[in-house]
Amino acid sequence: MLKFIAFFRRFRVFLVFLILQIAALSSYFSVMSFPRTKFFNSSTAVTGTLLSLERDLAKYLYLDEANEKLQAENVRLERKIADNYFSIDTNTAIINDTLRRLSFERIPATVINSSHSHANNYFTINAGSDKGIERKMGVVSSNGIVGIVYDVSKNFAIVKSVLTKDINISAYINQSNAHGLIKYEGTNPRRVQLTGFSNDIEVEIGSKVSARGSGGYFPPGEPIGVVEKVEPVEGQPRWDIIVRLNQDMRKLRYVYVIKNIHKLELEALEKNIQQLQ
Repeated sequence: MLKFIAFFRRFRVFLVFLILQIAALSSYFSVMSFPRTKFFNSSTAVTGTLLSLERDLAKYLYLDEANEKLQAENVRLERKIADNYFSIDTNTAIINDTLRRLSFERIPATVINSSHSHANNYFTINAGSDKGIERKMGVVSSNGIVGIVYDVSKNFAIVKSVLTKDINISAYINQSNAHGLIKYEGTNPRRVQLTGFSNDIEVEIGSKVSARGSGGYFPPGEPIGVVEKVEPVEGQPRWDIIVRLNQDMRKLRYVYVIKNIHKLELEALEKNIQQLQ
């Protein structure tokens, strides 16, 4: 009690001033409507700004979770697309659609590390053998193909990016169905070459380029990019074709690993052909 009295005596002038100031401001805002309105409007504006910042921060913090849910929903919807299925028995599939299963499955994953400025580029995803990831599986984004799985651990996988000199992805131009190979020259992360086109094949700028499906890495027709430049190669009967990738590899974040149900069967069959040659 003595300490309280001592405190009051020491700060009595300031406390009296504070009480009088509060009383004066209360009277002022009670009598004058305009200042009162301005005060409450300012308070509302500040509160609204703070709430908006809080909402934006919350949206950012939960962005990964929202995208993972979206990936899962995309996979679920894709299972309903007839083009992704094959019929086990052509005589009964028409009668009983339960005799159908996916020929390609998509396993969602997130890129946690990547490069795009080297001659050979790789990126790491947060999915491994525990989720069914294996070597030589294709990897795509919502925009198009992005690479092929190179190495796998229990929880992670290294993917050889489409921006790699020694990667060979079979592709075709939609308008002509002529096909060649995607090659990366190591100069621009948005552009690759499409090789193997003789100059007697008509190629138009703006034509869409898609995966052919060779090797079973990707579903046929998976998008790759758009023809940006077509020039004749001097002294050779072929085109120099530049393709602008649909996916900006510098912004790659969410991907799907492609599991081909028939890959082993395809590889075994094509291996027999190689032995015959």
